[in-house]
Amino acid sequence: MGLFTTQENRIRCGKCNTEFDLNRNPDGCPLCGFGKNTAKESVTESKAMPKKNQDDQASIYFQIPPSLKLSFGKVISDDETKTWGAWLMFNDFFAPKFLSRVLAWKMQKENSDSILLSDLISESIGLIREHNLSHLKGFPNLEKDKEGGRLVHHFLRTFVNMGLVNARSIEKGIEDVWKEKWDKIKVSLTKEGLEFAQIKNRVFDDGTTEQILTLEEKKWIIYHLKQIDKEGYKEYSILKGIYNFLKAGNNGNKDLWAWFENNEKFKKYILSRSERARKDDKKFKKQLYNYARSFASAKVSLLRELGVVKDKRNDYSIIGEF
Repeated sequence: MGLFTTQENRIRCGKCNTEFDLNRNPDGCPLCGFGKNTAKESVTESKAMPKKNQDDQASIYFQIPPSLKLSFGKVISDDETKTWGAWLMFNDFFAPKFLSRVLAWKMQKENSDSILLSDLISESIGLIREHNLSHLKGFPNLEKDKEGGRLVHHFLRTFVNMGLVNARSIEKGIEDVWKEKWDKIKVSLTKEGLEFAQIKNRVFDDGTTEQILTLEEKKWIIYHLKQIDKEGYKEYSILKGIYNFLKAGNNGNKDLWAWFENNEKFKKYILSRSERARKDDKKFKKQLYNYARSFASAKVSLLRELGVVKDKRNDYSIIGEF
């Protein structure tokens, strides 16, 4: 997702915008603590979604959105996506699907082909707060992330890269839209993004607390990942490789960590990005160690949501096809 700002392993905090070295701070931002445990597997509380009411203007945003006239999405790939697929903080499809539904309804209500990112996030944060949705995996803890930085930098941006959402700067000639303030960025759904948003969802449409995609959602996501894999966004390839590895009887802890650490492609990527890693073997191994654990946790989380791996902590049993 282009989160590296130098040739070292530096990323930008989604909350306070501080740059920090992931190698030295694997648990999250050293300034505000944002990101701590976000890539780790989590157990959600049992809280029900609000009951839908056609007359309730707030609950309408959770419902299957209407049809809209949209353009096809554009996949954005780079060295990171060609190596790892989605960034290590992307571990959930429900949060960006929620954003997609809110975006679709706002586009329909405002009769507009795009919405200010600041308005989308403000609306979404209000809904999360009103309906106490912070217990859902992927949704922000509003005590620590009041602005919704994780929603934007880890989830919405991933959907933009996957071609499910479009994002552009209001100002012309801006190369990196994500350096702009949110009230200077306009976002819109793509045809693909609307298709996924319109598929029935267990949490938003049935009011369950289990964050497992429906079979239709799973089939759609896997098909889309296969398509964008051809364009350099290798999420399908990575998930398929992990699926095959776990299916062979390996676990998702030490075995999977070693799978990442011993993969020449991942080694090459880290060495190409970090001068420290090239000069110091101990630093290289430490960086690889951190990345292996973070990516392993995030990818297993996605496989659990896809109904491929059992949704139970420390249980890596294969229960579905990928």
